[in-house]
Amino acid sequence: MFYVAFIAFVNTWAQEVPVISGETINNIKINLPADLIGKYSLLCFASSSKAETDLQSWLDPVYQKFIAKTGIMDDMYDVNVFFIPVLTGTNFTFAGSMKKKFKENTQEDLQSHVIFCNEEGKNILAALQMEKSETSHIFLLNKECKVVYRTTGRYTEEKFDLIDDLLED
Repeated sequence: MFYVAFIAFVNTWAQEVPVISGETINNIKINLPADLIGKYSLLCFASSSKAETDLQSWLDPVYQKFIAKTGIMDDMYDVNVFFIPVLTGTNFTFAGSMKKKFKENTQEDLQSHVIFCNEEGKNILAALQMEKSETSHIFLLNKECKVVYRTTGRYTEEKFDLIDDLLED
């Protein structure tokens, strides 16, 4: 357990999530971190097509455990899950059409878990210290919306096990 706590400390820097407003694909307004207080939250960011590929590797395990809750013990988890495309430059200008495309291609039970931000993505990237746009960024927040774990890149069982361990504490 000390190992998990040490890894979480090394990865967080006592970081907080900046104020981010946006809407889910199905037009539910979301304000981070205010709307997340009281539950653990898993925020999954991608700011490029390569990062989106990384993020897709997380989609099925995160969906199965925290959204569909298909495992034997998965009902015990009460976690907010959001996939957040970070749009910058000209992509930010086309956010409306991208949101429409996502809605057409995203299964219905995931639509409330994809947030399109109202802010220009460069501000979000800077606030969360996400320097590498070519990789996905995953943040686990505690019930007070403090980052307790962060990782980058493709899904691995080791990363997911660390998230699972932190949720059980």
